[in-house]
Amino acid sequence: MKTYWKELLCFGLDIGTRTVVGVVGYKEGENFVLIDYECRAHEERAMKDGQIHDIQKVARVVYEIKSTLEKRLEVTLKDVAIAAAGRSLSTQIVEVTKSFDELHEVTLSDIQHLELEGVAKAKLKQQDGDNEKDYYCVAYSVVQYYLEDYMMANLEGHKAREIKARLIVTFLPKQVIDSLYAVIERAEMNVTHLTLEPIAAINAVIPEQIRLLNLALVDVGAGTSDIAITKEGSVSAYGMIPNAGDGVTEAIIHKYLVDFNTAESIKKQATTQDKIFFNDIIGLPCEIMVDELREVIAPIIKTMTQEIAEQILSLNGGNPPNAVFCVGGGSQMLDVTSSLAKYLDLPEERVALRSTVHMTKVKSEVDLIDTPEMITPLGICMTMMKDKYTEFTIVRVNEQKIKLLNAKKLTILDAIVAAGIEHSAIFPKKGETLMFKLNGVRQRVKGENGSPATILLNGKEASIQEHINDGDFIEVELAANGMSPRMTIGKLVKIEKSIQLEGKCYYLPLVLVNNQPVSSEYEIVVNDEITTRSIYTLGELLDTLNIGMENKIVTKNFEKLDSDYILQDGDSFLIDILPSNINPKKEDKALEVEEVISLNEGIEIAQEVEEILDIYIIVNGKTLCLPKKEIDYIFASIFDFIDFDLSKPQGVIKLIKNGVESTLTDSIHDGDVLEIFWKK
Repeated sequence: MKTYWKELLCFGLDIGTRTVVGVVGYKEGENFVLIDYECRAHEERAMKDGQIHDIQKVARVVYEIKSTLEKRLEVTLKDVAIAAAGRSLSTQIVEVTKSFDELHEVTLSDIQHLELEGVAKAKLKQQDGDNEKDYYCVAYSVVQYYLEDYMMANLEGHKAREIKARLIVTFLPKQVIDSLYAVIERAEMNVTHLTLEPIAAINAVIPEQIRLLNLALVDVGAGTSDIAITKEGSVSAYGMIPNAGDGVTEAIIHKYLVDFNTAESIKKQATTQDKIFFNDIIGLPCEIMVDELREVIAPIIKTMTQEIAEQILSLNGGNPPNAVFCVGGGSQMLDVTSSLAKYLDLPEERVALRSTVHMTKVKSEVDLIDTPEMITPLGICMTMMKDKYTEFTIVRVNEQKIKLLNAKKLTILDAIVAAGIEHSAIFPKKGETLMFKLNGVRQRVKGENGSPATILLNGKEASIQEHINDGDFIEVELAANGMSPRMTIGKLVKIEKSIQLEGKCYYLPLVLVNNQPVSSEYEIVVNDEITTRSIYTLGELLDTLNIGMENKIVTKNFEKLDSDYILQDGDSFLIDILPSNINPKKEDKALEVEEVISLNEGIEIAQEVEEILDIYIIVNGKTLCLPKKEIDYIFASIFDFIDFDLSKPQGVIKLIKNGVESTLTDSIHDGDVLEIFWKK
């Protein structure tokens, strides 16, 4: 036995739904040299659809394989490489759209923003669908870009008002990894490398030099069929359908009344013999022809391959790949490859079965069975030797420790997604455009551009697509969103005059927002309807404000004004109500006693004018003596005798006589108590 390779041994385990396969080998140049392997079936249905249901039973089978290989090779196997089942993957398909205010030249940053938003949307969709599980984002790929609803291969450099992308984002449940680790720990080993089964199979049968081609790998197992797509040199998408070999096995069980193991044997015989021999559950010997079995299982094969084809087309943007490689035990069933070729509209030779004989970088020192079932376990070891890193890459994002599954070449984008940083914190939003109408014409004021996030990888500026390695430190200074524009009426309309009416300030030309007058400080909001009106006279102002003047007068410095008065900058007006016993058409400010008309029965009665004495009143708490007059004083007259500045209004003037609100034209008599003040 060779001894020089013992310290360099690689032990790989493929823990499948039906069987567990362990392989041991070492690296020699670019090749993997197989020195031994062991395959055992589960005692019972300890696994279903790739998910471990009974950890103890699976761990017991794994330990038996480990112990058997250790005895034969006289080595101790402590470290192992494993793979998470592709059937455990969860795929979300999302569409995201990015709009621009005007025709815009699409940049690489715009495209990255769109993709990151898609990944974030898929993550939320995944959490909404199953909020009880934690998921790793394994990979994502863009199925199709759209420019103004036209499909495009590359958006960069094109001009558009809207871009869109359709993405496939793949997640792996954390509990799948946890259960695998639990099995390995109970088998007294350590996991040194973790990959995905589809990736392991691809590394085994699809060399890197042909991955520039658009290829599909289909691993037909017992409970599910796993799918992976390669494009432009890397794995671009993963998928799964819950339909595989067990469906055919169950059809055979019901048709021929046999147990599960016998049905499995019938499937295998059909691939090598024209006649199949078996005993049914009663013990009777049976003999059937392969053509008869083909008719029995044809509907199952048809449904399964049709679903696989539909999933491949969905993952590949609606187009068939250049070729399809089939692996896994279920891929050997009758008519699988030919039926799949039919539904993909490919020549039959483009859908090929792959087994160990097609593995060009594998050498074996033992007799290796030529079967597709050995592809994945050999691929696990090949992947471990190809990738020098461990199963997880650990980086720090702003001091937060992030653990990333090594399912692909990792980028800063992967770390940002895992850290839970929102896409808007990397690519800022532009401030919202302020849209409004001015005199019926739509106006648009653009928002400010935001400041994008600054990303440092180990202290050096980097893009989100840059690759990362274990131990890297990523610093992200979050983006700042652009400010939305703020505009006041004063900035929009040139104010020519400022006047006050009843203590309220108005600006001319008069500005109405949604039919309501506003000041120059009013801040415009989205969808405001703004109109301006040129006002020159007092009458035009009152009409515009819908102020009726029946039984009212307008005064400036207590002088009555007509409606044709030309407005001046700084004017201040008061509106007063005429008492019912005063003729509103009378031009004189003061009315003589002799001119007061009695309205009783329309009879005019002249009143005698008594001897007029000095009048004493109280104004704002101070006694004021008014000289003799032949006519009554009115409230407006009082301002000639007191210190009250009317040129600088501070609100609405209030006139109180003997505790009752009064007007400028009310008469003042001896002994009256007056209050005059501004009400704000």
